Amino acid sequence: MPYDVSKYIGFDYFWRMACASKIIIGLNLALCYPLDLIHTRTSGDMSKKGTARLYQTTFDCFNRTNLEETRTGLYKGYEIAFGAAIGK
Repeated sequence: MPYDVSKYIGFDYFWRMACASKIIIGLNLALCYPLDLIHTRTSGDMSKKGTARLYQTTFDCFNRTNLEETRTGLYKGYEIAFGAAIGK
């Protein structure tokens, strides 16, 4: 989208801005969602005294999730987060 707003007026300007924002939201979620999933899993792995934790480090959680659930496991729930972010 050029910086010159005078080329786009009315609905055309609104349509271009809406599409651009949805693309940016999708890219942001695609890059940050696996990190948020790993953070949620490690913070939810609170064990009682005397029991071992499931994940020792952040890298361990990432590696085990990637190996056990393949790459699609890193994006579990992505569709719901994307739909909520773009307003579906």
